Amino acid sequence: MEESSVSKLCRHMFELRDTQKPKPDVKAGTWAKVGYQNERFWCRVREVRVDGSLIGVVDNNLVYSLWRRGDAIVFQHSHVLEVTEPCDALTIRSLAASLGSFSEAALAWRDTREAGGVAVPARPGTWFVLPEDKYVYAYK
Repeated sequence: MEESSVSKLCRHMFELRDTQKPKPDVKAGTWAKVGYQNERFWCRVREVRVDGSLIGVVDNNLVYSLWRRGDAIVFQHSHVLEVTEPCDALTIRSLAASLGSFSEAALAWRDTREAGGVAVPARPGTWFVLPEDKYVYAYK
């Protein structure tokens, strides 16, 4: 069976989730990690369309694309590499309080999720871009 042109386009735009992994539960409000042009990033899902496509809002300025924080993008369930819910922010804040650093807390949270099989493993050579702690704590 020949692959459709839409399937080919989707395959080349966004990274596809490993089909051996369970399909994540995605709904409005969920944070979804997607990969585009060799860069993975979080989006807040704003809408799940009737056709199953997802509208997400990019959460940071990207390095390898023109998308910036606040831009809306459309992607498919097959592009969702992992998810997290807004309540997970409490876990990160708790870790930050005990570790004394938001950056250290974010990395510990990610490592714990990866060890538990919930997070997608980082690719070799991955750089984690984190905010400076002094600015993060200014938002408390």
